[in-house]
Amino acid sequence: MRLKELLKGITVRRSFNFSNAEVAGLAYDSRKVRPGYLFVAISGTKQDGHAYIQDALLRGAEVVVVEKKDIVFPNKVVGLLVDNSREALAVLSTNFFREPSRRLKVIGITGTKGKTTTAYLVHNLHQTAGEKCGLIGTIAYQIGERQIASYNTTPESLDLQEMMSETEKAGCQTVVMEVSSHGSDQGRVAGIHFDSGLLTNVSSHEHLDYHGSFAKYLEAKIKFFKEYLATSAKEEKLALINLDDPSASHFLRSLKEKNVRVVTWGKNKKADVILLSYFLGESATVLDVSLQGKKERFSSPLKGLGNVFNLVLLVAYGWARHFPLELIHKSLVHSPTIPGRFEMIDEGQPFSVVVDYAHTADSLRSLLVSVRAMKPRRVILVFGCGGDRDRSKRPLMGKVAARLADLVIITSDNPRSEDPFRIIQDIRKGIPFFQRRRTVVIMDRRKAIQDALELAQKGDFVVIAGKGHETYQIFRETVVPFDDRIEARKVLERLLSRDEIKSGESL
Repeated sequence: MRLKELLKGITVRRSFNFSNAEVAGLAYDSRKVRPGYLFVAISGTKQDGHAYIQDALLRGAEVVVVEKKDIVFPNKVVGLLVDNSREALAVLSTNFFREPSRRLKVIGITGTKGKTTTAYLVHNLHQTAGEKCGLIGTIAYQIGERQIASYNTTPESLDLQEMMSETEKAGCQTVVMEVSSHGSDQGRVAGIHFDSGLLTNVSSHEHLDYHGSFAKYLEAKIKFFKEYLATSAKEEKLALINLDDPSASHFLRSLKEKNVRVVTWGKNKKADVILLSYFLGESATVLDVSLQGKKERFSSPLKGLGNVFNLVLLVAYGWARHFPLELIHKSLVHSPTIPGRFEMIDEGQPFSVVVDYAHTADSLRSLLVSVRAMKPRRVILVFGCGGDRDRSKRPLMGKVAARLADLVIITSDNPRSEDPFRIIQDIRKGIPFFQRRRTVVIMDRRKAIQDALELAQKGDFVVIAGKGHETYQIFRETVVPFDDRIEARKVLERLLSRDEIKSGESL
């Protein structure tokens, strides 16, 4: 594609050695540059792409986009100065791949909790309806029959547009994607024409290490609806808003006088789709839902209190998009197992084990309340908190853990560059003194899981929280393979093979 065509919609403040060059490809990572590429230097939160311009040139970049005025370009290299490189990347990417989202149905799901599960449920509904459907989110990127491990809930704009293009080529009609607050705030989803936007909920103490305040975090969530969904070129745009959420009015105001149909859902009696009641059974979750006055019962094998609301949102979406009720029922009865989301580990042991991604106080509370509803003999909890993230949520999680579990084993999660001991100290600050006798610190996560399972007896429920689907553990200098589910299965297999699992009275 010629450079002038690529630059449509971009304000270039100044150009150097300009020529209408043929551009072979785009990159914002210098390691991915090939001869004839355009390289975009982004000032990131951790690294500055301007420091890698020389590397990009050595690899064959012929056009460089920058936002810093003091960059010197060699002869025959086209230099372009813009106000914001990341915004420019979004427009360049949209132009280069010729706006694939205009020809696809795109459903964006945002919120603090439930994005991943809701994305899987919506994806399953479209697949049940006979549509070939792509998926972009926290666990994986599914492009046609191909599945790629996820590295970001919402990838950078260039990667998103390329995925959309590949999804279209694979014969898909629909793409379901999670939209993170980072993705919205940084404009990664700019240039994507959304058909629908779904709001799960908004909780405090999430990503405050990045946003700085709850107000800024909320603003990023609202931005998805106000700027990206509302300005989409699609007709019949739809927004589903959780009317139970304390921030619901902010979202509703942002969509006033926009060309977007708004459907509300929740327990609130003023909602269009109302959760009337629910039952958390051993084999199924049953919901009674009012669809603008008409009562309907739905059932799904997905367990956990948090999933109740994910299931209601799926019903609301299906109903609002005029899917036949029989089809919605069918998709829910055959709900997919979501990796690391209330995922049961069963090797034939006489107690229950669940692995879950819960990593905030609200999600941990919901998880433990769900487990308590199953009337276990004891709840044994293993959890920690990630490093280089919002410290304020750590004591809150400690408080919830001590209140709702019978035995708490505090361990390391992904400490990153922080001292794991300091993270654990922060967690312990939230645990009242009189409850600390029921808490144990085991820094090594593998040993923490092992000890929890060795302590478990018939009728107990072991909860391993925080990492869910993750297959690694991040330390200051390294990333090591680690999967809570695999570790739990290894221990259970050993205990069962040696007949070491206890079935007697509590010690």
